[in-house]
Amino acid sequence: MKTLFFDTGPIISLTTNNLLWLLPKLKEAFNGEFAITDGVKFELVQKPLETKKFKFEALQVQGMIEQRVLDVITSPAIRQKAAYLQNLANRIYVIRRQPMQILQQGECETLAAALLSNVPVIVCDERITRTLLEAPHQLQELYERRLHEKVEVNDQALHEFTKAVKGIKVIRSVELVLIAYEKGFLDQFLVKVPNVRRELLESLLWGVKLHGAAISEDEIAELVKMELKR
Repeated sequence: MKTLFFDTGPIISLTTNNLLWLLPKLKEAFNGEFAITDGVKFELVQKPLETKKFKFEALQVQGMIEQRVLDVITSPAIRQKAAYLQNLANRIYVIRRQPMQILQQGECETLAAALLSNVPVIVCDERITRTLLEAPHQLQELYERRLHEKVEVNDQALHEFTKAVKGIKVIRSVELVLIAYEKGFLDQFLVKVPNVRRELLESLLWGVKLHGAAISEDEIAELVKMELKR
């Protein structure tokens, strides 16, 4: 059965936007399995349970795990592959002769799980991860603009990383909420206000953007325009 692996960000985005209830509907529409690694579970459940701010969100995610909406995958092979990917990724960009730490364990475990399962897509909101996979030299330019310093590229590490993750694509919580909208899962919010479909779409896309999804204001406007023409 096909499987879709989730990083931490999209689950947090859905939870903090009161949209986690969409997961079972999206899973049914996907007709496959939704999964996270044990490292991602730690970031979503165990770690926030130790805080006061995100404890309720952690309980909601744990509920999805107990209902088997999200399967938790524990594998030494995934951890080993993730450590390899993280080591490579965190040697690619160098500033002041020091490697930049750009990927965390959860993101690397998600990539590793997808690669070991021959799954070509992961669900990830992190802009750094997506850009590293799709346009790594743009990431160099992004860091230089942000840091106002020269960023060097370790070409060997970049080549090895690019070869290791070849074929992996990224979808975001943005795409998840658009699918939910298109399938009518959010029709209950089509209330009696002017331009309600536009208002709903904008509220969804701005909601996930403000909770970490990598999407620009221009892309939001373009997606709303496209969806309203459907």
